This record gives sequence, C-alpha cells and structure tokens, in this order.
Amino acid sequence: MKNILKVAVLTLALGVVLLSCENTNEPKFERKLVINGEIKAGQSIDSIFVSWTEDITEKYDDSWAAGATVTINGIPLNEHSNFKGAFYFDPNYAVQPGDTFLIEAAADGERVTSRTIVPQSFQFNAIGVQEGDTVEFIPGDSWVSDAFFTLEWQNYHDSQVQIYRVTSLADTATAENFIDDDRNIADLLKGDPEDRENPSIWWASNTFRYARINWMYFNWTGWHSIIVSAMDQNYYKYREGILFNEQRPGEEYNQIVKGGYGLFCSSASDTIRVFIVEADQ
Repeated sequence: MKNILKVAVLTLALGVVLLSCENTNEPKFERKLVINGEIKAGQSIDSIFVSWTEDITEKYDDSWAAGATVTINGIPLNEHSNFKGAFYFDPNYAVQPGDTFLIEAAADGERVTSRTIVPQSFQFNAIGVQEGDTVEFIPGDSWVSDAFFTLEWQNYHDSQVQIYRVTSLADTATAENFIDDDRNIADLLKGDPEDRENPSIWWASNTFRYARINWMYFNWTGWHSIIVSAMDQNYYKYREGILFNEQRPGEEYNQIVKGGYGLFCSSASDTIRVFIVEADQ
C-alpha cells in the first residue's frame, strides 16, 4: 500500500512539473513591421528595407513587406522592381547635414514610424598617410599594436553624436588576396580565417575621437576605403541596447521604430583610400 501511495504521489508531482512546463509565461508572437535603413549625408536615399517579424517556432518564409506604403517626410518612396521590400527616393536628391527625416511604413493594417536628424558635416585629419598611399601590412600581436596611420577628428562637434563607426572596406575580398595570418593571436583577436569579414567595423567614442588604424583593420590586400562615420542618436541607442540591454533593462532600444522593430538612422562620413600590400617576409 505504501509503495502504491508513493507511486501515486510521484506521478502527481511529475504531472504538476509537466503542467508547469506547458503553461509558460512566454509572450505571444505578434507580427510587426521592421524598418532597416541608413540616411547618409551627401548621398541619395536608397535601400530602405521593410520586412515582417518571423515567429521563431515556425518555418522561415519570405518576410519582405512587398507592396508596403513607405513615405519620408510625407513623400512616397518607390519599391525596387527586382527587390521587393526595398525602397528608394528620387536618386537626384542629396541628403544634407542637419536635415530631419520622418519615415512611415504601413502594410496589412500595421503602421510604424521613426525619425532621424542627420549629423553635421564630418571630416577627419589623416596623420601619417595621404589619399591613395600604399600601406604595408605588418602583423601585430595586440589591439594596440603600432598604427599604420591615424585618423583624428578632435575639432568635430555635434551634440547628438556620441559614437563613430570606423569601416574598413576592401574593394575585392577573395581567396587570392586574403592575408593568410593563421597565428594563434590572429585567431584569438580576429577569429578563425573563415570568419573574417569584409567590411570590418569598429567604433570610437567621443572620449577619444581618433582611430589608430593597424593590423586589426585589414584581412585582404589591395584597395580599401577607410570610412569614419559620425552616427546619430538612433544608432547610438540601438547599439547600446543590443550590448547592454540585460544590464540596463529600462533602456528600450526596440522603440527606435515606433510600433515595430528595426533601426532607422543617419550618418555623416569622411573617407580615405589606401592600397594594402603585405610586408616582405
């Protein structure tokens, strides 16, 4: 009898555990619009992407919001004929520093909005390099190894800008011009060779306002564009939320796009072109 009672109690307990597992408090999936786009000073407005969120428990389907109505400052955007869900503005229009843009997207009864203010015109000073220079790649052994050259912008001021994006973009990134650096320190700091990406992206804060361009920025030889971009508040808040959301739960980076998700931001940039060659062994 005691054994039967014990089995009954264990069975009841197991049933409670299973019931508890089934009745979780996970939020119910809601289909929302997603906007991803960057407005760049001096350029036209192109490649504003609008899509739908996807339920991670369901098989992935085409999530692009084809046929959505998208406007910027009340003016309709056109949808690319060969890429549904990607929208563009008049290609003859050039974004000006300090401009304000309000984007609205609507589809299937959903509507989302976001606003950005384009940062002021941005320029850096190049130290130790000139436009079109050939730069010798010398492998380093830390984040702070000797700089090939330095870009600084100490005199730049825009009260909304708190972060700068530094992009190293190779014109060609193939196996033929890949810099074969398989040292343990390179794998540790850059990742395995197959995981190294083009472009490589770094960040600088208002505290420093310079970038020491060293071996960490390059994984291929040949022509590169080194682009420093002053980023707007939307980009700063979104990145901070991604990195620190668990530590700062009150900062809701998902509210960059009101009523939905994604990132609508703007930037002002300066670029220098350099040609990378490997040092003689």
